[in-house]
Amino acid sequence: MSENMAQGVRWDLSDLYRSTGDPALEADLKDAETLALEFEKKYRPFFESNGSSPLPLAGLLRDYKEILTRLTKPGVFAHLSFAAKTDDPALGAFLQKIQHRITQISCHLLFFEVSWARFDERAVKKFLSDSAIAGDRHYLEKLRAQAPHTLAENEEKIMAMKSLTSAQAFSRLFDEVVNKIAFTVEIGGRRVEKTESEVLSLLHSSDRPQRKMASESLAEGLKSHTHLLTYIYNMILADHRLSLEIRKYPHPMEPRNLANEIDLKSVLHLIESVKGAYPIVRRFYRLKAKLLGLEKLSDYDRYAPIGEDREKIDFKTCREIVLEGYRAFSPKAAEIAGEFFDKRWIDAEIRQGKQGGGFCCQTTPELHPYILVNYTGSLRDVMTVAHELGHGLHQFLARKVGILESDAPLTMAETASVFGEMLIFEKLFDDEKDPHKRLGLICGKIDDNFATVFRQIAMTDFELAAHGAGIAGGELSSQTLEKLWVKTSAEMYGDSVELTDNARHGWKYIPHFIHTPFYCYAYAFAQLFVLCLYQKYKEDKNAFVPRYFEMLSLGGSKRPHDIAGLAGLDIGQKDFWRAGINFLETLVKQAETLAAERKR
Repeated sequence: MSENMAQGVRWDLSDLYRSTGDPALEADLKDAETLALEFEKKYRPFFESNGSSPLPLAGLLRDYKEILTRLTKPGVFAHLSFAAKTDDPALGAFLQKIQHRITQISCHLLFFEVSWARFDERAVKKFLSDSAIAGDRHYLEKLRAQAPHTLAENEEKIMAMKSLTSAQAFSRLFDEVVNKIAFTVEIGGRRVEKTESEVLSLLHSSDRPQRKMASESLAEGLKSHTHLLTYIYNMILADHRLSLEIRKYPHPMEPRNLANEIDLKSVLHLIESVKGAYPIVRRFYRLKAKLLGLEKLSDYDRYAPIGEDREKIDFKTCREIVLEGYRAFSPKAAEIAGEFFDKRWIDAEIRQGKQGGGFCCQTTPELHPYILVNYTGSLRDVMTVAHELGHGLHQFLARKVGILESDAPLTMAETASVFGEMLIFEKLFDDEKDPHKRLGLICGKIDDNFATVFRQIAMTDFELAAHGAGIAGGELSSQTLEKLWVKTSAEMYGDSVELTDNARHGWKYIPHFIHTPFYCYAYAFAQLFVLCLYQKYKEDKNAFVPRYFEMLSLGGSKRPHDIAGLAGLDIGQKDFWRAGINFLETLVKQAETLAAERKR
């Protein structure tokens, strides 16, 4: 493993619990169980009375939120402990144990969710007009939106308990398998092992042989686990198909779309808009090939930097860069972001067994989020830290709307993270005066934007194809999945990128396919939305900042359409996505201009 640029930067989970054996953890679970049993005994009769007894909904919601808060802390602690060391069997067992306890306790709450979904519409309207439940109204509306797909209470209990040994179990297995793969590369004449995050980082090297070696290492590591990874994905696909059938969802995307509060027509329009702009991708990669002195890019060249590799950025410097960028936007934003560093809410060091990638995990309104990144010292990793701190800012501000409403749908949840990246990029770009380095910066930003918009839609296309093929023919072979992956990738790149044989393994390490089917389109949604939002910021910074904080503070308490409206944006407009796509094309034009000036 290479030099660790964030050595010792580990999170402190003591705000949750001191250890897996902390008596407070067991006490919270027991209290939650007692409260859940009391909740069921107290409120079930109101639903069974068929409206003859008035439902004290405000009190019910208060008690319901207290139980969820008690359950959330153990669940988050178990998840974070396992993510930090997925190769520890004891932590895997601990995670399974906690998940099982939480599911058992939650079964005593299911009657409320099921009964509310089946309540008489007139009674629901009356309840929703009550000012006493105004703070949780949107949550209740979202529960009602799930009514056509809500099962009988006993069936819901079975679905909840079985989830522990179906999709949830295979998600954990996926993490354990991928995070244990040792990717071998040759450095300085000797073979060394790299983590997934480290080998992916090498794909951003300015040295082409090193990029090719990284691509081969990634493919070899994944190839050796093809049978198991294919089986895991097939089980995810099969579980999803069964859920669609049992809950009578009309389309594979429908569960995700309902959670995201967006309709299928709008999602398909987003996909069509982005795919219609694939020529912009090909145009940029042809330019990039020329800048790199290549006749055509190979797939392992896509993220090659323009210019020499930047010096590695230690984590202390990363902190300074990120906080300075946030401070230029808002001192309040920088103050909140600074707490994540100061109070050890971030786990950044590279180590074997740690979950790859990055995430920001929400906790409870009384606490704060936690961030995981795998920091290798690249500029791209600085952007990742800025990205996850955007999530942290969003979740920190949304605490005030409570545990039921603070969780924004994925379509909005990526807003602050992508916006944070924009802030840091603009700061770096404005400070850089060397035209060669400016070209390198803007090409790097285009790479990241394309990965967030075009590649995420190509991945969504792959998911649609995989789920569709599974519905039509059942279990899929690895060869079928590889062909679908290459086909959807090739459609994006056209003739601008040569896909090597190694490219066919690319689907095997994408966690969103496993953990959260159809997550990927939310990235494209957020990126294009933020590009429009950022223009509003540039037009009037003073007026924008308070509106932006208001948007983030709402969490998931309003529909995405209403939150976007606070910034004067209408995401329902047919041509809304075009503005963001046009901005991406402008970046490509800017790169072309800088490239032309470099030749003079």
